[in-house]
Amino acid sequence: MNKVQMAAELYNMRDRAKRLCGDNYFDRMAQLGSELQDIAKKSNKGLLETAIDLAKERYYAGLDLMMLMAAVVELTEPSK
Repeated sequence: MNKVQMAAELYNMRDRAKRLCGDNYFDRMAQLGSELQDIAKKSNKGLLETAIDLAKERYYAGLDLMMLMAAVVELTEPSK
């Protein structure tokens, strides 16, 4: 998967997360984003790299993985 395809998939995950969370989307992303930023800062890594590490370490899959990656996109390019 090239960078353009990966970016497109990440944005698709954000769109799906918005549809699933509805009115709770921004609150959920704020919570996940805050946690993600704290972990990234402690590990001295970027947001995406941190999210990938977390997904591997904690065995994120399905909806949890989608929400985690949606938080990365939301932090990188907020949709508000």
